[in-house]
Amino acid sequence: MENYSEISELEALSRDYSETPRRILFVLGSGDGPASEVFQRAAKQRNTSINPQHLAEMAAGTRRSMELLTPMQMVPEIVRALSAGNVAIYQVRLLGG
Repeated sequence: MENYSEISELEALSRDYSETPRRILFVLGSGDGPASEVFQRAAKQRNTSINPQHLAEMAAGTRRSMELLTPMQMVPEIVRALSAGNVAIYQVRLLGG
């Protein structure tokens, strides 16, 4: 179980409205169709970058996870878009602090 200071640090990230890109990992139930479209749109957003090879793999249905650099304020938007597309989200994780 995480200690209180770690939880407080994670909660503080929810108030991060900066444009600072952070490494985020999404693990999904599937990567084709709606998920691919969500990440294609996300890749066009300011201060967001996704490996083009990973986008192609997801579009081909061979990838179920996506690592991207994006501001924290984009994470809920991506989650909402995935949910609206009926994509199962198994994990969203901040990588590297």
